[in-house]
Amino acid sequence: MEIVGNTSNCAQCKRQCSRKTTEMWFQQLILSILVLSVSGLAQNSEDDKFSLIRYLICINDNIDVNLFSNEIELWTQLHHERELFKDMINSLKIPTELQNSDWRTFSANAGSKICVLCRGILRTFINLRRKGMSEEDIRNNIIKLCILFNIQTENVCKGVIELNLPIILYIIDSKPNLTAATICGVVLESKSCPLTDPEFDWIIDVNNNSHAVTENETQEEIKILHITDIHYDPLYEPNGNSNCGEPLCCQKGQNKSDMTSFAGFWGDYNSCDTPWHAITDALEHMKDTHQGIDFIYFTGDIIDHGVWETSEEGNIQSLTKIYDYIHSVFNNTIIYPILGNHESNPLNQFAPKNITQDNLTTNWLYELVADLWIGYGWLPESARSTISQGGYYTVVPKKGFRIITLNSNVWLWYNPKDPDNQLHWLATILSEAEKNNEFVHILSHIPPNSNSCLKTWKREYLKIVNRFSHLIKAQFNGHTHNDEIAILYNSDMEANNVAWNGGSITTYTKLNPNYKVYTVNCRNYEVADYQNWMYDLSSANENIHARPTWYKSYSFKTEYGLPNLSVKSLNNWLPKVAKNETLINKYYRNFYKQAKPSLQETCDINCKKKLLCRVIVHSKKKMLCDNILTSSVHVL
Repeated sequence: MEIVGNTSNCAQCKRQCSRKTTEMWFQQLILSILVLSVSGLAQNSEDDKFSLIRYLICINDNIDVNLFSNEIELWTQLHHERELFKDMINSLKIPTELQNSDWRTFSANAGSKICVLCRGILRTFINLRRKGMSEEDIRNNIIKLCILFNIQTENVCKGVIELNLPIILYIIDSKPNLTAATICGVVLESKSCPLTDPEFDWIIDVNNNSHAVTENETQEEIKILHITDIHYDPLYEPNGNSNCGEPLCCQKGQNKSDMTSFAGFWGDYNSCDTPWHAITDALEHMKDTHQGIDFIYFTGDIIDHGVWETSEEGNIQSLTKIYDYIHSVFNNTIIYPILGNHESNPLNQFAPKNITQDNLTTNWLYELVADLWIGYGWLPESARSTISQGGYYTVVPKKGFRIITLNSNVWLWYNPKDPDNQLHWLATILSEAEKNNEFVHILSHIPPNSNSCLKTWKREYLKIVNRFSHLIKAQFNGHTHNDEIAILYNSDMEANNVAWNGGSITTYTKLNPNYKVYTVNCRNYEVADYQNWMYDLSSANENIHARPTWYKSYSFKTEYGLPNLSVKSLNNWLPKVAKNETLINKYYRNFYKQAKPSLQETCDINCKKKLLCRVIVHSKKKMLCDNILTSSVHVL
């Protein structure tokens, strides 16, 4: 987006930054600790992007990373702000309404300024650490910076930094050649902030001697229930403060005397997660409504969004409580679960197997879920070795059908090349599946169209998927909370795979709760159709004494008039939607799960068409996207 006109009047720019933004979320915590950003899991609205870019343009174009770094270091020594540093603070201070916005997707002028901020702050504290500054002094200084630049409230700044700093310092201490440019390149990877470190450019060897997999002669179908992103909040309080000014609200202890927004009984459209009674209602409804479910896919994220106050003990309690209840409800149905990025403590921090220090290791999580998942009878004992290695596994529930699950969260700075050996393992398992004439489903929490995926990892993953696309018949994801799909394209720009997103049980943020039921043909284990089930949160909260009214909002085939859900059919569907205003409005409404607070935000036809670009997964995504955006719109 180009901003034209006079941008020298910063006061005017900052007034324009007062527009209400969509609540977003932490996805790259290092940026919230050492840089000036809190990244989100959903897209910014167009108004968010405009507001943020206008704000950033007000920053003095001449701020240099070395000058900025020097001023921070002087500040740590002098214990007061020099006039130049005060000017930098005043220019760079984050407007409160932008604290939870996603900065990763911005480009050009805005992106380069964010990169300067990232490199300047990180360079300072890497150098100070290597000069001998203690962890306590670094922690205290970064907390002060977080507050000075209004990155978050004091409570959130303190909690997030205390949780994450030991891990970050361990990586810095263990990798003497690690630079601020590399870390910022990993976090902000873009043209404005490129990742040029050759250690992060690696390849996976893949056997290219492919052969066909024979379809089964059967008319049998199976039903798969897809549940994802529960985000259970044990502190949820109906009538609590739902607009508390922190990344997670509606919790006990957040009440204020002047509060004007009250948490709903069944959940809330603001930055709030799911109360226990809403979770039990959802699971009981699924069991009572859908008979003959063959398998359940649970694609992660049990823990709430209060990432500044998580603990290993608290996460264990929530994980055990939710899994125990799921097992008690569906005790005769096999469930295939995976880990979400919130399951670790802290968020997103999944350490390599060989990291065993108590305040760093993730082994407690792998051991916990291995014991639970195998103990419930969901998985065989043979799955324990790879779960313990990195939280991934494979099973063969039916002859000719294999399920592969991945854990998409690892310490990329510490061990950038194929962490926990997952991609090599994936290629090996797929080779075995090909030899055994097996069709495959892949489960992964983060979808392949996510912009939070490191370019090299994504490139190599897509290379493996392209090689084995003839046997990978579907992928299943969560994480975004939106009702969306992803279509994967090979190097010849031919569609060859599809990933289905389950949405979320949580309403975080401005969404209704939902789940999906897939009908899968056993001929080749392709999804034949799915039903989306949901309820309207506003209506549910009007009568707290009655259970929410769940309903089937649509079936994909019927909604979009498709003959089937093959990759070829979906590839033809995408430009058709872009050319048809009725269809694009359906996709837009379904994407936000018909939630009125999201649908009330301004989004014209071009905005909606850009939303379709999220569907495309390809290294030349912009080229394919442009073909869609330039299509003329036909109104029925």
